[in-house]
Order: sequence, then C-alpha cells, then structure tokens
Amino acid sequence: MTTLVMEHTDQLRRIADLAGLDFGLLEQPAIQRWIDRRASVLDLTVSGYHQRLVSLESERRLLSEQIAVPESWINRYPASFELLRERATESLRGNERFRVVSLGCAAGQEPFTVAAVLADAGIPRHRIEIVAMDRSRSAIDAARSGLLPSMAIRDDVPTPWRTRFQSEGRGWRVDPELQAMVEFVEADIVTDPLPVAAASCDVVLCRNVLIYLAAPARRRLCARAAELMKPDGILLAGHADPPADLGNVLEPIDLPGVFAWRAISERGSDRRMADAAARPVRPFSSTPGPRPVPRIARPVREPDSPTAASVRRLADEGRVEEARIAGEALIERDPDDLETRLLLASIERDDGRIDSAREHLRRLLYLSPDHSAALLAMVSIAEAEGDLAAAARHRRRLDRADEDSGGASS
Repeated sequence: MTTLVMEHTDQLRRIADLAGLDFGLLEQPAIQRWIDRRASVLDLTVSGYHQRLVSLESERRLLSEQIAVPESWINRYPASFELLRERATESLRGNERFRVVSLGCAAGQEPFTVAAVLADAGIPRHRIEIVAMDRSRSAIDAARSGLLPSMAIRDDVPTPWRTRFQSEGRGWRVDPELQAMVEFVEADIVTDPLPVAAASCDVVLCRNVLIYLAAPARRRLCARAAELMKPDGILLAGHADPPADLGNVLEPIDLPGVFAWRAISERGSDRRMADAAARPVRPFSSTPGPRPVPRIARPVREPDSPTAASVRRLADEGRVEEARIAGEALIERDPDDLETRLLLASIERDDGRIDSAREHLRRLLYLSPDHSAALLAMVSIAEAEGDLAAAARHRRRLDRADEDSGGASS
C-alpha cells in the first residue's frame, strides 16, 4: 500500500471515529463519489475536504446524512406498533404520562405512526408525550413541516388512517392533530445531551440506526436507550440492528415481527412469558372499544411454491433472508414478475444492499418503463447517494409517465 493511500485511509478512519460511523460505510463507492462532489463544490482537494470533516462537526453531520438511508414509512413493522398500543392501553390504569422517544426519527414517519396509534387507542392527549430526535437538520425540518415523502405511505396503512395522511403534491400531509402530538429535537443521539429524563420512557424506538454506527457508538447508544427506559419499559429496534450490541444491556421479547427488547432485570414469571408468546397480532381499530378475546397465534405455513404475498409476509415478519430466497425463486421462475421485483428491491435496500436493489429496479423499468413506484424508488436511492443529476433524470421520467397516463399512478 502506498503512503498516499495509507494517508487517505487514515484520514477516513479518523473521520469515521469522530462521526461514530462504521468505517466500511465511508469506503462505499457512492459515498466516495459524494465526497468528491462536495470537495469540488467547496473548491477543495479531497484531502483538504477530509481536513474539513475532521475540524467541523456540521460537515460530519452532512456526511452522515448521505450515509444513512432516510427511507421509512408509516406503520413499518406493524406488530411493533401493536405492542406499543397494548402498552399504552395498559397505562390507562394509572395516572402517569405515557412517554415515547424516537431516536433517529428521520422525516417523522415513525413518531407520526406512534401518534396515530395512541390517538386511535383513546389515550387522553394530556397524558401523551412523544419526543423525536435526529442529528440531521434537514430531516428535522422536514418532520416539523408535516409533509412526508412520497414513499412514506404504503399498502399496509390501516384504512382509518387514510384521513390522517392526505395526498399533497408528491408527498403526504400529516393531520395537524398528529403534528401537535410530537416534539422534534435536533440532536446527536449518541453524543448530545438528551432532553428526556432517565428511567422516564415507556417505549424507546431506535430502529435501523445501529447498523450505521461503529462498535463504540453502538454500545453507547444501546446503553443510553436502556437508561431512558422505565423498569418495565421496552425498546423497539429494527430487523437489521445487531442483536449482540442490544444483548449487552437488554433481553429480547420473543414475539414474531416486533423486534422488541426490555431491561434484563424485568424477567417476570414463566407464565407471563408464555402468555406474551401466545398473544396474536391484531389490526388497529380507529376507535377504542371492547378488545377481542385473545386466541393462540399459530405460525403461518408458507406455501411450497412462493407467491408475492408470501414474500411480503416474510419481509413484514422480519424474516428477511427467507423473503429474499423466496423472491429470488419466484424471479427465476418468472423473470417478468414486476411485483416481486419491486418487493426484492425494497428488501435489498432495507438490508443495505443498494446495488442489488438498484439492479432489480433497472430490470423492472426495462420491462415497464413507466412504473411509477420503481421510478420513485430510483429517485429516493439517487437522492440518498447525493446523485442529484440521476434523481432529476428519474423525476423527469416520472413526470412524463404521469402526463401520459393523465396523472394516474401505476
């Protein structure tokens, strides 16, 4: 390895350490291209821009925004929100506030889902406190605007919520009632003081955040999340978050598709664990009322021949590798299956396999050049990578497709 390459690598390692990021993410070609473009805009050499990253936290935050995939959507991982609703309903027996904190809230999809769940559960407004934090200023500004991006609403949004998220332009306008329920705070959730007292939170959400962090930052964030939780509080994580880091301070709650953790000290009785494991996931109700009699949930047997529906179900349950294998089997059988192509693209992107996601989208657009969902996904990927020219190119294609179809979406 040449001295120049070693110096370049050492600079990147120092930047990663300062930003708390996984060093490998800075070596991705898309991030290297973004660094090159940013250095050019600032009329700096790449080495000069590296020095700027070392000296300015604001610049490191900008870099972090390019690395983290900002995509999320309303009601992502529905089983997690069902568990949150049950916890909130149980809290009605007391008089304390029900406090929820979202660490790494992106543009607000997650905390607005929390607000919708609690509003529909009939929890009195004066007893709800939702605090959402992200170190990205642009993400916090977007969240405070109450206008969600186009891909924030997908098929699994409960029907009663359709009135809470209204189409506006290419995005979705959040109901003012839900906006008023959430406090958004710009903060580095790993290093900044957090505006929430220790041991005060019923639910902490930190989903698909740990995957971007270096090991020391992951451990610190897990410890901070655990400190925020009440003794009987829960943490909702993401399917891709490293369980080894969470397991140092928390223990998993064994329920399908919830990705939930609790304080190790809160073990409860064997009977309580058995009851929890038997609890089925129920759909949200728009109004509070008598709760259905619980029935023991039996695992769904996947069909011998996978279908797009079974691939989606596996992905929703967090069985990502099984979903990928089933989807690839479908594609091998029918390469022109557009629905499965789109599902695989979403699975791959959520799992950080951006190049694979992009390849599925390219094949889909070859088969269906005006497929609006695929074009929107390509726009989102390009914007996340800082490739604004490609994003604009895909948007123009999307505009033409909308014009040709009279404004309808495919």
